[in-house]
Amino acid sequence: MRLAAEPTLARRFVLALAVPCLLHCPPLLRPASAKIFADPRFILDLPDGFVVSKRTATTGTIFVAGNFPRFTVVSATAWPLATLLQDDAKGRDLPGLPSTAVRLNAGATSLLELGSAKEVAQLLIRQRDREASSGALQSELVDCAFEGNRLEFRYSTESPVADPDALEKERGVRRLLRQTACASVIGSVPTADGKRETAIFSVFGSALEQDWDKDLQGPLERAVKSFNLVTADAAGAVSDGAGRSAAASSAARIAVLAA
Repeated sequence: MRLAAEPTLARRFVLALAVPCLLHCPPLLRPASAKIFADPRFILDLPDGFVVSKRTATTGTIFVAGNFPRFTVVSATAWPLATLLQDDAKGRDLPGLPSTAVRLNAGATSLLELGSAKEVAQLLIRQRDREASSGALQSELVDCAFEGNRLEFRYSTESPVADPDALEKERGVRRLLRQTACASVIGSVPTADGKRETAIFSVFGSALEQDWDKDLQGPLERAVKSFNLVTADAAGAVSDGAGRSAAASSAARIAVLAA
């Protein structure tokens, strides 16, 4: 696929928003062969027509899939908790004035122990904005709530527009807003010395607001809700975060989708 020499406003928006997964997608993409994507670490139901980008990272952005012509993305991250809290404190420092101490429980074994739903959601949004734009963009939390051991939340992100008239002519809107639905759970990732450390796994489903409102909110929210970590018991049996076998989890999702 050849891109125009001068990027369109829509392309410039995606680059300005700088969703990490889009900026670092490898050139080779493979079609998603089924709705259910099974990774050794998680299970996820993808909307129809999404393309999966192969990744090997164990932390940071670990999964990306998208309907790229519509700038619609589902991605997953794994952020080690200790590093996340340290980066957040540094990111809030002002020149000559260190930030106040983070009042979140660094020893938490669940998101409920880490802090309130709003505190944890804002922590994750700040990290997402730092990775996406080095903090140039500031997303706004729309709503959040704990659902059992999961945190589910939504936020919006506005990108600066240099020429609203040109944008309106090309896209039919004068503002570039992106809506993102998210779900987060506590898990663990391997360390360099072969041990494991606590990490927050999150899935993000995002689209431009006009597409979100038109027909993508439902598919993206269903994808986010389907996200579960894969665990193995002492006998080696694999199950999702709800305690079901991977096969049963997949079958249950297929039944829901067929209903």
